[in-house]
This record gives sequence, structure tokens and C-alpha cells, in this order.
Amino acid sequence: MEKTQKLKRRRREFEKIHIPNEIVEEIMVRLPVKSLTRFQSVSKYWRTLITSKDFGERHMALEKSKGCKLIFVCDDFEDRAEDTLFLKTVALEKTSASEGDEQAFEFQGFNGFLDISESCDGLICFYDTKRAVEVMNPATTMFIQLPLSRIQRLCIYMNPNSEEPVQDPNPVPDPIMSCSQFGFGKDSVNGSYKLVWMYNTSPATPPTCEVLDLEGKKWRFVNTNTLDHHKILFSQRPVFANGSLYWLTGDEQGYATTQTKLILFDIHTEMFQVIQTPPFITHDASGDKIGLCNLDGRLCISELKKDCKQEFWWRIEDTNTWERIFSVDLHSTSTWFGGITWQPLTPLTISRDTNKVILSLRYQDNLVALDLDPNSSVCHLYFSGYYGLVCPYFPSFVTCH
Repeated sequence: MEKTQKLKRRRREFEKIHIPNEIVEEIMVRLPVKSLTRFQSVSKYWRTLITSKDFGERHMALEKSKGCKLIFVCDDFEDRAEDTLFLKTVALEKTSASEGDEQAFEFQGFNGFLDISESCDGLICFYDTKRAVEVMNPATTMFIQLPLSRIQRLCIYMNPNSEEPVQDPNPVPDPIMSCSQFGFGKDSVNGSYKLVWMYNTSPATPPTCEVLDLEGKKWRFVNTNTLDHHKILFSQRPVFANGSLYWLTGDEQGYATTQTKLILFDIHTEMFQVIQTPPFITHDASGDKIGLCNLDGRLCISELKKDCKQEFWWRIEDTNTWERIFSVDLHSTSTWFGGITWQPLTPLTISRDTNKVILSLRYQDNLVALDLDPNSSVCHLYFSGYYGLVCPYFPSFVTCH
């Protein structure tokens, strides 16, 4: 009896404890997405708070301040379930990618060919010309499948092995498509997310561009007349930075040329520009020796020179000024990439804690962590995955619906 009374007294005392909402919010905004997803069921107030735009923006800003993560797309080739790929998220302080968190996702119609976009506010696009694009938030596991673009309908329709060919309601003469590239970015003015398919066609001179606003979910064409005769380079994916997508130019077939320029597409105005490469790029450098990427939110461009050295520069925010950040001697990284490569390396992110840059090579599973101290040696960041796709990533609550 006495024990029961003590328990009741403690319960009453506990119920009197009141934590101000401001303190609750300050605590919750520092929690991981997985925990916050569960806490939405605690009360209506918590759900309203966690799903609010302001809370989401504060949470994402704090996640970014912690440093970037890497997200891998893995295919367990030895013990593989049909239509299944694995997403593995790894913090940079991990010594091995095998120490990350892993999730399995099913992709209907997956036939062994799949690519991923850059991550934009925690959203990632999984795409291929012969299957619908899926936009996913890996942290919340929410995803949406989008309608087919025109280039996808044409590719599926012309595929003789397709079991269910998609009929174009407005058939047009089949264009000759020599190259296509997919981009994903955010409107810096109104905050909307847009998907972009850009592809070279013949006999039409300018490339063709299709755009989808994630809110409207409808593909539409964008005028590319300002591109004139310029084509996109097939070996370089577009890069999103500072509200724009960037491509390198190629020749009529999309192959590398020594007349390389930059194509800029403003996500907000949906207008194109053709601009010269920065002055530190050799004037006759072949396009396949020029690297383009988003490095910690900035546009980064590099050139692989004949002496096997690669210099990396990034643009100082809101200016046309470029800053040299580091260089790499490919002889020092050749062990991890199967020998000296003719392709430029791509930096994924810079670890602020360890002052190391994570370097990748397309279609290679291995990653290299390069110490930016010139007196230090290169170390290997181990990763074993058959599919081998990776991109920098920040967990967020951004919805893809």
C-alpha cells in the first residue's frame, strides 16, 4: 500500500514538470531523422513541429554543419534479390564504408542499369532512359515515381526487348540521339526542385531540353536556341551549383573536343548561356581532361594535365573569382585505381575535421582519402560494392511529394 502511494506521488511530481516548447524544439532539432520520424506519433504538437518548413530548414542547416556523409548504391552481386539495390550511408570519420548504415530498396523494372543524380537537400533521383525516374529521400524512405519524359518514351518504344512498349500519343520521326544527360537542382528564388533531361539530337542542331518541376510533375520542353551549334559532352554529367546546372560542350557527336566551353542553365529563369572555361584551363585542353563537380556547395573545375597532375579550383560564392584549392599527382593514387587513368578524378567532399579530400573515379569502387597536407601520404578509404555509385549527402526532412 505504502509502495503504491509512493509511486502515485512520484507520478504526480513528474506530471508537474513542464519543459518550455522552445527547449523541446532546441533538443529535437538536433536529433537524427530516423528518431524524429518516430516521434511524430507522440503528439499532434510534435508532428506539427517536426513537419514544419522552419523546423526542416533548421534541422538541415545543423546536419550540414556536422559535415557531409557519403551515400553508396550497392548491388550484392553474390547474393542478389531481383530488383533490389542497397543504399549505404557512411560518415566520413568511419575508417571503412562497411561500417555504415544500410537499407535495401526495390526498384521495379530494374535491369542492371541505373544511375543516381547529385543529392539536393537530401533528395536523390534514380534514373535511366528506359525506366521512370524515382525521386527518393533515403532518410525518411519516402519516394515518388515520375511520368516518363519524351526521351524515355522514345527509348522504350524503340527497345525491341521491351515487354510493354510505351506508345507516344503524338508520334514524331525518330530522332538520332547521340547522348543524353540528366540533371537535378533547386530554384534559388522560390525553392522548387527541377529535373532536367538534356540530349543531343540530329538533324536538329541545338540539343533538346526537357524540364520537370517536382510540384507540377509534368515534363515540358525548354527553348535551347541560344545554344546554337553547341552540343553537350557525353562523358561529363551536369553539375548543380549556385542555382544553375553546368555542362561541358562536345563535338557534333558529343565527343571531346579542344574547343570546350561551359553551358549554363539557370534553374529559375530556365535560360541557357554558353561561356568560356576559366582562364586557368589550358586553351586547347580536351574536354575529357576537364573535370566538373560540386564540391561542398561550390562549382569546382579541374584539368588533368599531360604530366599526370590535376589541379582543382573552385569558384568563390557569388563572384566570378576562382581559388586554387589543391592538386593531385595521379602517380600517388594509381595503386587504388588500377594504374594511371586518363580520366580526371572527382572530389566528393572535403572533411573539415581531418583536412582530407575524398576522391573518386567513375565506374571504380575504390575511394581515396587524400590528406591536403603535402607532406602526408595518401590513404585508402575502403569500399566494396559491385554497383559502385556514390554521392555526397545530407539527411533531411524534405518531401519529394
